[in-house]
Amino acid sequence: MSDDVTPENEPAATDATAPPARKPGRKPLILVALTLLFAAFTIGGRYFIIELEDLVGISMDVLNVITLFGTAALLLGWAGWALLMSGWRWPQRIAVAVLLIGLPMGFLSLFRPVGGGDIDFLRFEPVWTKRAQPAALTDDAAVVTVDLKTETPNDFAQFLGREQTGSVDAQIDPEKFADSPILWKQTIGLGWPGFVARNGFAVTMEQRGVNECVSCYRIDDGTLVWLYEHPARHRDAMNLGHVGPRSTPTIHDGKVYAVGAVGNLVCLDGADGTPLWQVDLNELLEIELAETTDNDGLTVQYEANTSLAWGRSNSPLIVDDSVIIGGGGPREGTKATLMAFDLQTGELKWRGGDEMIAYGSPTIAAVSGIRQILMTAESKAMGFDPKTGDVLWTFERSGDSDGGANTSQLSVVSETDVMTTKGYPGGGGERIRLNVDGEKITPESVWYNASVLKTKLTSPVIYDGHGYSLSNGFMESTDLSDGTRNWKQRGRFGHGQILLVGDKILIHSESGTLHLIDASPEEYHEYGEIKTIDGICWNTLCLYGSKLLVRSDLEAACIDLPMLSQPAADAVAPENPEP
Repeated sequence: MSDDVTPENEPAATDATAPPARKPGRKPLILVALTLLFAAFTIGGRYFIIELEDLVGISMDVLNVITLFGTAALLLGWAGWALLMSGWRWPQRIAVAVLLIGLPMGFLSLFRPVGGGDIDFLRFEPVWTKRAQPAALTDDAAVVTVDLKTETPNDFAQFLGREQTGSVDAQIDPEKFADSPILWKQTIGLGWPGFVARNGFAVTMEQRGVNECVSCYRIDDGTLVWLYEHPARHRDAMNLGHVGPRSTPTIHDGKVYAVGAVGNLVCLDGADGTPLWQVDLNELLEIELAETTDNDGLTVQYEANTSLAWGRSNSPLIVDDSVIIGGGGPREGTKATLMAFDLQTGELKWRGGDEMIAYGSPTIAAVSGIRQILMTAESKAMGFDPKTGDVLWTFERSGDSDGGANTSQLSVVSETDVMTTKGYPGGGGERIRLNVDGEKITPESVWYNASVLKTKLTSPVIYDGHGYSLSNGFMESTDLSDGTRNWKQRGRFGHGQILLVGDKILIHSESGTLHLIDASPEEYHEYGEIKTIDGICWNTLCLYGSKLLVRSDLEAACIDLPMLSQPAADAVAPENPEP
């Protein structure tokens, strides 16, 4: 046998230059299953969002956030599998991992998410996009005569209108609604206040740089006619509520009353915005302010020793010769639910209640024959004596002033009943009857339904025994006799705002589309929609005659609506209702 012949029972020689065989990688069965389940949940959730919201309370904004973070988690999971368990050659592993992680990070370095309401997001925009600045005062402003003392039938001079119910006694022509022209549109300072209007002028609050401002505009053309500036800039510690003031001002007897997000209460001359008096609520309530720096490199403040995470949102209420505002106070210390100040001097007249405040505003009404101030505090619905601030009654209501906040108005639904509504955990609607025995008021629950009236950043409107609301982002109708739902409509409404005008409802969506629907329990019937403004439209609506004023944190606009009728010439604001 020759030397170069290999015996049959011996293995062939191995080529020393050949690469070693790769071990097979682990199959990503778990990742594949998770990816398919996640895709089915997020895609299917959009088709069955109403059922999903009914079942587990997940609205579209929450679903969007789940989609965003879930996608990020899956990309990291796939990148980890490629690096550690794929069994591929290292150049392949690294290339795939870089693509899975690097491409999204590269995209986010060029495009930033534009936040929607709360935890939602609307779209992406280039990082180099610069926001236009609001108009400055001009020399022409000095020649404009501003008269906020003369009342007109069209006035909308306080938060949510004449009766603080989010309603106007007028009629819109539904057939011509979709053709309503936008008379003007312009940039405005940051913030969440709505407009109030009197005698052809509109007032709001806005953030301009380091100054928190009260501003007055001419309604016909949007001209800025005066501007009051106060050095303050609010933002919550987590930057979920964004920058700027929150409270809608009040116009009364030619003056403007406004509350800043970090405690500046001011009374202004309505003719030119000159301060007549102002009060530092932080000093009165022993509130400490903390500071940080926002995305613009500017110093922002927030309440450090209280649970009021999102800033002061309570609008001033005028009762007799007093202006009533929400108070608050430190976590460990004395609190005042309401505070009353003299209209002319700003002198403190009384403090009422010791409950922490939330984000709704006080209202005045006669319920069960008793004139009282109504407000939902942090975790109680409450009634107060308007002359003394004494607490007349309280009713436990789930909530806190941080995560599960009460933001909606306490609504009057009959001569004897009020209603609380709420989004967030523990939300839903509850009808409360105020039983009177002598001087004692005893509240009792008529019904409670956690599935309806989940008003997160808005309040319901009431028409003909039915409540209409943006309930966790869905438009909804509820029978107020028993709390059952009439109908529920999906749409990109988000946490926008609504206004009842006669027997029609205006819906201004969070993303800036205006809808007109019937106030009917039978079905959702829409007459059309109009694209209005950019930005996040949390701000309440203001209707002055045929002029609808809308705003967001970026823009303001005036839409001329086709009206069939407007408020009667003898209409007066019932600022002090009697039983």
